[in-house]
Amino acid sequence: MSFASQSSQQKFPFKYDQVFDGLVEVIPRVGFKLKSRDKVIGRITASTGMSLFSLGENLAIVVEKIDDNDTLVGIESSLKQGINIGGAH
Repeated sequence: MSFASQSSQQKFPFKYDQVFDGLVEVIPRVGFKLKSRDKVIGRITASTGMSLFSLGENLAIVVEKIDDNDTLVGIESSLKQGINIGGAH
């Protein structure tokens, strides 16, 4: 059983532009629909539709420049429905 949301963050040893542009490029490849992106504020939103194990999922991604060569990425994943008996994030 999975509950409504989960979050995680990770520091990457890459420039902000590389990380942001890489996320925008890879999100559709892994099955999410890119809903919005704003490079100025570092926010990306994406979603998936219904599948065998889920009624859909929303992603909110925040990309933050730490310094010239390090970037922090925070991801919050939330189910479109409150509880999912058959799957997890």
